[in-house]
Amino acid sequence: MKDPEKPKKVEFFSLDKKYILAYWVTMVSYGVFFLIQLVTVGYPYNASLENPWIRRIGLVVAVAGALIWHIGRKKLGPESVDIDPLGEISRRILFPSYRKVHIKKPLVTDGIYAFMKHPQYWGTVMFYIGFAVAIPSYPALAFAILVVLPVHIWRAKVEEEMNLRIFGEKYRRYSEEKRW
Repeated sequence: MKDPEKPKKVEFFSLDKKYILAYWVTMVSYGVFFLIQLVTVGYPYNASLENPWIRRIGLVVAVAGALIWHIGRKKLGPESVDIDPLGEISRRILFPSYRKVHIKKPLVTDGIYAFMKHPQYWGTVMFYIGFAVAIPSYPALAFAILVVLPVHIWRAKVEEEMNLRIFGEKYRRYSEEKRW
């Protein structure tokens, strides 16, 4: 006889190669961004970004991005799908028989997710663009726009495929309501 108090456990998330690739490409883009930022700050070609008001706007955009990221992260909670892919990969290498089992969580559609599908990705992109303006570096700004932004758009598409697999029609309806 089944215990009605005990929640049913189901496989919630399986790491596929595409998701792992998207994760690592994103992480590498962050490192490259900061390397570019580090080696290009202070050069004369960044002079037009050195205006204090432009830098303040960059700071506001960076802080707003970090805040959007944080609100999205908190709304998903500690068991969100992509909280620790690196830890998950390590566990699977060290313990091949390990199976990650979670209580299946509902699709989050309220809070900040009522306004946008990917607040963490949008917040991250805003942070990097704002950071490149606040600590003036045209090469870092170009990298944020030409690499970090497209990488996050791609990662969001990979995540949407995963969400469609997990949540099905419910995610499809939610996705149609939210354009960005």
